[in-house]
Amino acid sequence: MKKKFNEKSILILLIINFCIVILSCSSTTKSSIENKPEKQEEISTSLIIESNKIYSIEDLIRIGWKKNKKLDNSNFQATKGIWYGFFNRKDIEIWIYDSHSNAITYGKPYAEKSISKNPTNKDPTNPTEIRYYAYAIVGNILMLCESQLSICEQLIEKLD
Repeated sequence: MKKKFNEKSILILLIINFCIVILSCSSTTKSSIENKPEKQEEISTSLIIESNKIYSIEDLIRIGWKKNKKLDNSNFQATKGIWYGFFNRKDIEIWIYDSHSNAITYGKPYAEKSISKNPTNKDPTNPTEIRYYAYAIVGNILMLCESQLSICEQLIEKLD
């Protein structure tokens, strides 16, 4: 037995389908707004601590930084020396300047450039392909940090 739909029943079916489509669309939109990720906190990549204290490489070795090798600093103005080493199993390159102001004047621009490099760029002072993501300047020292700024901060805490 075949049922015939009249105009009224077709209209009712169209209205029901329309309502279902509208409700499902509005439900999806609401859901996607509610699930939108919150703005993530910005990751710090630099720290500058003003200090008139003059540190030496021996000060860093004394507090647990492991010196691996001395790098050529002849092309870097006002540096007393550049060393590559480790702290808490992370690479930290140490640049010693003769003053805090020279660490800022000469070290900060180089540090900014270093942390913005692509991983394939080679560091002119170090032939290995090390990628630094953060830096810290404390007193006359510039620290280039392999991973996070927190590694350099841990070293700085031991320094003071």
